[in-house]
Amino acid sequence: MRKGGGGVVSDVVAVEAPLEIRVSDRPLVITMRTPGHDEELAAGFLYAEGIITNGDQIVSIRMEGGSGVSGREELAAGKIGSGDRVLVELRDKAKAGAIERARRDFRATAACGVCGKESLDDLDQALPPITRVECAIELLGSLPERMRPHQTLFAATGGIHAAGLFTLDGKLLSLREDIGRHNAVDKVIGRAVLDGAESLADRILVVSGRAGFELVQKALKAAIPVMVSVGAASSLAVDMATAAGMTLYSFVGTERGNLHV
Repeated sequence: MRKGGGGVVSDVVAVEAPLEIRVSDRPLVITMRTPGHDEELAAGFLYAEGIITNGDQIVSIRMEGGSGVSGREELAAGKIGSGDRVLVELRDKAKAGAIERARRDFRATAACGVCGKESLDDLDQALPPITRVECAIELLGSLPERMRPHQTLFAATGGIHAAGLFTLDGKLLSLREDIGRHNAVDKVIGRAVLDGAESLADRILVVSGRAGFELVQKALKAAIPVMVSVGAASSLAVDMATAAGMTLYSFVGTERGNLHV
């Protein structure tokens, strides 16, 4: 319930629920996400962690429903519920070492895409070379507004992140929303991977929040040369993007934006 217009009205909140990603019938990671497009989330996560390099390495990917979020008494006792599972089978050529490296012993929260890492070395990722492209600042500045009509969950809740994948001339190809900003990015990249993409070197990634290190790293892993964020960028995100040759345009709003060079 919330107060509005002099009265009390019902409000809508964003859904957050656990999802377990299993590879070859073994648990890989548990993440908190907004349900929907979970197969894309799994594919994007596997791609970002270097476990797969293309969709052909996935033999099958399917959902297995859980019991759902616990009731009030169980939640009060700290029991969340079993959640859903994504079951992934990979071909033999998938990197067994990368699977073990990415395996996490505890859940990743919706707020953090690197919280399950066990050591500083685990933050490192081998990145492909970036081919620098030129895009007009006017075009980049217009992209968040082009996303906004498609952010239906944000319009309903005000509590959801979005990621959009655009062509270099500004055509929106896909948009996903999630309570976790890293999940939204995994979903749009995962969609492209499942559609056969091995590289996104001719795409622009737009995110509705800040440009943090983990999102820039995910974009660079997919060879994305341009990234736009509505929120500000962090120091490590800027350093990584500029060193790699990525165009990073952050803190985008009406007649404003930071181009990091």
